[in-house]
Amino acid sequence: MPNPSTNWSSTDFSASDRTDAWQDVLSGSYREWQIPQRVPATFYATLKRHDFAGAEIIDTMCDPCVGERTRKHVHRDDELYVGVQLTTSGRERFKIGDSGVEVTSGDLVVWTTDQVVQFEVMERLHKVTLMIPWTLMRERLPERKQPPLGGRIESKTGVGSLLAVHLLALSNEISSLDSSVQGSVSRSTLELLGIALSGQQPSATFDASAVMLRKVQDFILQHINEDDLTPARIAEANGISLRYLHMLFQRSDMTVSGYIMHNRLTACRRALMDPSYRRFQISEIAYRWGFNSTSHFCRAFKEKFGEAPGDARRASVSRDASA
Repeated sequence: MPNPSTNWSSTDFSASDRTDAWQDVLSGSYREWQIPQRVPATFYATLKRHDFAGAEIIDTMCDPCVGERTRKHVHRDDELYVGVQLTTSGRERFKIGDSGVEVTSGDLVVWTTDQVVQFEVMERLHKVTLMIPWTLMRERLPERKQPPLGGRIESKTGVGSLLAVHLLALSNEISSLDSSVQGSVSRSTLELLGIALSGQQPSATFDASAVMLRKVQDFILQHINEDDLTPARIAEANGISLRYLHMLFQRSDMTVSGYIMHNRLTACRRALMDPSYRRFQISEIAYRWGFNSTSHFCRAFKEKFGEAPGDARRASVSRDASA
């Protein structure tokens, strides 16, 4: 792993070069990674990396993206590292080996570079990661004979909570921490990590279908207002067959079309009751959330909520007036 400290920003690169630059800085910080999908022109990310007594502290912020560390990358690697990640905001999904975990603000995850790993950032993410050579960890924690398992560390209570606070403080102060004391701080950090790992939670068995279903549902919600949101388009956009898409929704209590209709009608009902939408006609609200027929919208609305859209709006206006 490169030693010099790094202060990197996506704004230093053109939109066409941003994906390659992002892949390069990730590979220079977390061992070798690849970004299989081009990031959008608006993609924003920053990364700050600091030496830490033989390890690295990395502070990263990034917009939604995906990345993977494949078997090819693992086989090419000449040194094993342990990564300990604290998520401070946003949401990210990992597949670590055969296990999966989803993390949000406050969560701690540990992973090792000898495993195949995939990540998907779902919303703008900020994280602090400690990258430790296994040789250093084994030297400082002689009682640990094997690298830790990938997965979550309890971070809401106990030692895991202390470790989370410690990592955040370390990230904030590392640039001003005198090199003469970094060795002592490193030993304390690894001792705290060793205690936290003793209570590590194993990852739940990775369920690829459940992850794909959540991904598809997220896509639907992002495009719910578009009238061409068909099952065929959803399947194509997510790289799956139409048959597999329908099979995914067999896990839930709705069909694909039923899920779309439910969320469109729910959004329209919220708008009808929202005073800021009073100036919009019912047909305008229906069209705004993907309906292309007012009569179809009114029938579906009444079937779901037991009242016509106009009645729902009048009842809302009456309640607001009497409040």
